[in-house]
This record gives sequence, C-alpha cells and structure tokens, in this order.
Amino acid sequence: MKNALAITGIGLTTSLAEGVEGNWEKLRRGESGLKPLQSLDVSDYPVKDGGEVDPPPTMDPYSDGFDVPPELRHLVLAAQEALTQAKVNGQLPFETHRIGICIGSSLAASTITDQLFNSRRDKGVEEADYGLLRGYHMDRHFQYLSQHLGIEGPVVIISNACAAGAGALARAQDWIQSGRCDAVLALGYDAFSVFTFAGFGSLFALSEDKTRPFAHDRDGMKIGAGFAALFIQSVPSAEQNGIEIQALLSGYGESSDAHHLTHPHPEGRGAARAMRKALSMANLQPKDIDVINCHATATPSNDAAEAAGLSQVFGEGLKEVYVYAPKPAVGHTLGGAGTIEAVLSVLFIKNQSLAPTLNVTQEDIDPEINLPLDLIEQGKSANVQHVMSNSFGFGGSNASLILSSVNTLEREES
Repeated sequence: MKNALAITGIGLTTSLAEGVEGNWEKLRRGESGLKPLQSLDVSDYPVKDGGEVDPPPTMDPYSDGFDVPPELRHLVLAAQEALTQAKVNGQLPFETHRIGICIGSSLAASTITDQLFNSRRDKGVEEADYGLLRGYHMDRHFQYLSQHLGIEGPVVIISNACAAGAGALARAQDWIQSGRCDAVLALGYDAFSVFTFAGFGSLFALSEDKTRPFAHDRDGMKIGAGFAALFIQSVPSAEQNGIEIQALLSGYGESSDAHHLTHPHPEGRGAARAMRKALSMANLQPKDIDVINCHATATPSNDAAEAAGLSQVFGEGLKEVYVYAPKPAVGHTLGGAGTIEAVLSVLFIKNQSLAPTLNVTQEDIDPEINLPLDLIEQGKSANVQHVMSNSFGFGGSNASLILSSVNTLEREES
C-alpha cells in the first residue's frame, strides 16, 4: 500500500445532523434524514420528501457586501470541523501555500440559481434581479473559502456529475503524490435545489415511496443536501507531528462509459474498470475488501448496472463482503456523494462498526440481479479493514475509492 495517504480530519453535514458525531449516532441507530419538504411547495406533486438541512449560521459577507450563499457557509463549517482535527497546537503543520483545496460538486452555487428563478417568475424577465448572478462566480467562492480557512495553495472544482466528490479525493491523492501539495482539503457538496428536484423528477428517477436500493420494486431516489470534508496528508507527516490517522486513502480508480447521457452501460463495464483500477492502485485483491459502500441510487437501470459491475469484479466472493447503501438515510447528495460517503466509510473503519441499509431486506433483492448481496440489515460491530466506496454519475463518469484502516500499514511493516 505504498500509495496510501493519511486522513487526519473529517467534517460532515447531512439531512441527519450537523457534525460527524451527530451523523454517526443517527446512522448507527438506523435513522433517516429524509422528511417532508419545507422549502418547496409539493402539494400537487407525487414526491413530497427529501433530505433538507437546517439553515447555516451567518458569516461575514464578501468584501463587496454580497451575502455568502448558504451552501458555501455549510461547506466552511464541514471544512473547519476537519481542519480542527488535523491541527497541532491549533495550527496546521504545513506552509499554507502548500495546502490545496479540491472540491467536488454538481451545481455549486445552486441556491443563487433558485433565487434568480424565483425573481424571474415573480417579477418577469425585464425586472428580475440579475445582480444575484454575482453570487454565482466560483472564483469568488474559492477566494472566500481560502481566506476564511487560511489556505493559500491551489484550488480546483471538479464537476463530473455524481462522481465529482470521489474525483476530488482522487485529485487530492494525485497532488500529494506528485509533490504539488503537502496536504489537501478535499471537499464535496451540493445543496437541495428546485432544479435538481425538478430535473430528476422529469426523468422519473424520484421515488414516490421509500428509497429501496437493489429491491425488486425499487422506483428511484430522494434528493438530499450534503457537505463533507477530508483533510489528507502523507503518513510520515502525520506520524511525525503526532496527529491521529483516522483512516487511509489507499487508492482510486476512474473510468468513463461514454454510453449514454444519463444511463450507465447495462453491463457495468465502466463501473467494473473503476473498481479494478482502485484495487490495483491499493495493491489489494477483491477478497481483501470488507465493505462495499455502493452508489445504489435505487433506480432500475443504475442498480442493475452497478450489480453487474460488482459481479465482474467480485464474482462469488461477493457473498463474503458486506454491502451498504447510504442513500435511504441521507438521500442522493449528487456531486457531494463521493466525499460524503467516503466520510461514512472512514466512520465504519474508525468505529469498527456498520450502519444498516434502510428499507430493504435480503428477501427484497431483485431476482434479476441474481447476486448474493449481503445487505447490512442491522447495525453491528465488524472487523473493517478495507472499504470500497463507489460513485457512478451521468455521462458514464465512474469513480471508486478504497479506504483502509491504519492497522493495515502496521501489518505490512511487521
């Protein structure tokens, strides 16, 4: 595992809770953050729930007095939570210009778009408040984020659909291993937006009932907001500074189907390639994986394609691996999903415990999938050394991460 990097800080806000511990307590108990929507009038729409988050606290405005959008405030809070854990005596043990920021997001400043849409609807095209668009300039977001966190290294945003958050972690690993940065703050987020809600609704991808991944009667997902952060550095730098290593980022794999705008390749070819690349980079075999944190959107084609990819990579060995699907608990957090679910994977490793997959049992699994999926129906303690976390997005963007226990390094050294 020569490529492994240390994860020394994590931060998380979802519809379940603000903060890592609050999220873990509710996940472990089998709670869901999906509730009746408050921000949208869905009285005449068949889908009435989703994963909204509480309003964030106010923060100092931009230098020109423009208000910081709520999604950026949530992201700052998640980043601060991760950075606090990675500090030594209140300071990060790196020169600030050697720390990078990699962000994964599908819509970025989506609440600004929502506000402009409402302004056009209420005032008409001529009178709409187009000044709102000032809040959509991503360079302003980067500047505010860097200044607020005291980080002066390179900043990049990745937006390849639902694989974006995992892609942010992949780029973070590249930056450190190439010597471009000494440490990287990997972030992933998307807010709850009328555009995503309406967009996925137009594709008939939203469930009118409960999200039931891999089930024979699955009919779609719920949209959720989410914000996550992971602080990543080399293992030696963490050990030299006495910083707790919460888990390892062992490897990643990426691929592209180039099959369809919204549907994955039905045989899961791109998904399988991403998983195999991640295993190769981590120098692991499929039998080494203890838990698969599945993308599992509970849409008919996506779950079937992911299952096909899992079958190609794991074969009959899949029955020895726990399979977890987080979206019934937090919703589909879109571009932030890969980063958010990486944090959940770290929590499995750190706590040596698993959260349950909600709304589905072994008996519910679609017989056409025809796989021995060992769904986690009840939260329980488990020996978790390696977790594979998958994110598969529109346009055939596929990313697979492997996160590992620091104990795996100690065994190799011995």
